[in-house]
Amino acid sequence: MNEAERRGYQVLWVDPIVLRSARLQRKDVAKLARRLRQFRRPFVQVSDRIWRLAPFGIPLQGTRLGAALNRRLLAFQIRRSLRRLGAQRVLLWSYSPYLVRLRQSIDCEIAIYYRTDDYLSAPGVNVSRLRKQEYEAAALADLCVTVNELSLAERPSSTRRRLLVRNGVDLTVFDVAAAAQSDDPIPQVAHPRLLVIGTYDRWFDLDLLRTLMSERRDWSLLLAGESKVDLGALTALPNVSFIGHVQLERLPALIAACDIGLVPHRVEPLTTKMSPGKVYQYLAMGLPVLCTPFIDPSVFADQIAVAPGEPAAFGQAIESLLSADSRELTAARRAFAAEQSWAVRFDAIEGEIAGVLMGEEPGDARPLQSERAGPGLGSAEHDPAQAGEKA
Repeated sequence: MNEAERRGYQVLWVDPIVLRSARLQRKDVAKLARRLRQFRRPFVQVSDRIWRLAPFGIPLQGTRLGAALNRRLLAFQIRRSLRRLGAQRVLLWSYSPYLVRLRQSIDCEIAIYYRTDDYLSAPGVNVSRLRKQEYEAAALADLCVTVNELSLAERPSSTRRRLLVRNGVDLTVFDVAAAAQSDDPIPQVAHPRLLVIGTYDRWFDLDLLRTLMSERRDWSLLLAGESKVDLGALTALPNVSFIGHVQLERLPALIAACDIGLVPHRVEPLTTKMSPGKVYQYLAMGLPVLCTPFIDPSVFADQIAVAPGEPAAFGQAIESLLSADSRELTAARRAFAAEQSWAVRFDAIEGEIAGVLMGEEPGDARPLQSERAGPGLGSAEHDPAQAGEKA
């Protein structure tokens, strides 16, 4: 939403009411405590043109009655927030199929369903109910956006207009020149430095990295981000460091200080339909990138390497990248990333929005560039796990 703000939109970011059905896990308790703190100030301004709403909900989301009541509560709270902001033209931008229905209770000109993950492959979801929600969302939305070709091909027959928009990178943040002026954030870590950033969940191939780093004690591995799985077996190794969450503005310097960026996902339906933003961030900083075969390297104009998720083959690929890297390859990676900015991605979306407003017939799913649409207000809610809730 930062790109929308830069273009003059007002943005109302709406937090999810609930996540998956409660299981009293440690992470669920932490999320609940954070949400209770947010209720003290449910509507806050976080930047010049971005506001955040932490809506109140009732703990019955696992039932039809609870889902219906929460949807009404959410619509009421959004309408009230929009009135406070003096919004006149509203764009509903939903990452959840369930919440595209809000267009029926919020006076909005356009509704976008932005599907970032294969929600049907997420654990613990009611697949039949979610599939129905996907069909309804596609029928209600003026535009359905997906980040992966496989997801685009699977859009329901009810989809009226579709667009492929892969993930991108914010070049105002991932600035090579600015990062070069920063001190080494990890001077105690020896080279070569392998880096993994992101969220560590069930699709993270812990076994691959544990075996690899056990065998290659001369390499250093850094893990940055939030972990939803136990990393103890990996971080117990002397050449592995878990540094936790890194603020966005500090991430470019960390990436620039490393030698290779890794994306070691297991190959499964959920991962093969991903468009990992970390790849674009690595490339923007000129880093060689190595992924497991969950991803098609041609999407990145072969600026990344792919190797089997087997320690020997993956380790050999790392050695090849380290020995073959050059200034020319670094420059090529940065040049590719420069064409994958969020500014370019947003141009494509605005082009489709303009087509909807002018009543044009949907075209092929391809990036478009056009005049920018007039300033509006986006209402967004994003939590991939929330999209597959048991409603």
